[in-house]
Amino acid sequence: MLPFWTSGIISKMQKNRAAQEIQECQVHCSQTPDWALKSFGENTGRQALLRCASSRLRPLAAISSLIISGATIDVQRTSQTYEFKNWYCKLFSLFTSVNHPDTLLQPTVSPGECWPMEGHQGQVVIRLPAEILPTCVTVQHIFQEMSPSSTVGSAPKDVAVSGLDPDREEEFLLGSFTFDVAEEPIQTFLLKNNPPRSFRYIKFLVKSNWGNPAYTCIYRVMVHGKVVNQEP
Repeated sequence: MLPFWTSGIISKMQKNRAAQEIQECQVHCSQTPDWALKSFGENTGRQALLRCASSRLRPLAAISSLIISGATIDVQRTSQTYEFKNWYCKLFSLFTSVNHPDTLLQPTVSPGECWPMEGHQGQVVIRLPAEILPTCVTVQHIFQEMSPSSTVGSAPKDVAVSGLDPDREEEFLLGSFTFDVAEEPIQTFLLKNNPPRSFRYIKFLVKSNWGNPAYTCIYRVMVHGKVVNQEP
């Protein structure tokens, strides 16, 4: 029997080991293809194909067309876009286009180039270019210093990610997490897909933001995972 004072040391070691394993998993996830892209450039597509070829996935010829097509937004299951009611913003919008939900599928992020979802709660449903086994999701925002409004109150805070089966009208919770604006602007979160299920539709549910009651700015959402082995 171990002395009582060693239990605290062992507990701390276990926590450190668990934290290290989570960090390693997040790094691994961030290096896997992001399937929530509106379109794939030639280099991005080639990299994704090479990564997929290294595991037991569907043949290259079968997934190459999927990669080219890219992800889309399921508008019917997605919240409304916020319409700015301030006269200055309305005047400014005459010379600029309103960002639609598919803005969050773009590979690059620039200040102000986000999708303004109406309210502090809402959702966006992403239709992936292939059915995948989701492993993690990455959320990207901007630093407060880069924000056009000099605040990040519109950034998502408490979020839940689910896989959808539209044919059976079923929903499977894959994970809930908090996007911390005090941390790095790109944060990766592990998903709990057990028993493993494959999905083509991923729901990104914002349960709260960091203080803006009118709208929530979603800059980019990345979905990582492996393509399931299907017959072409």
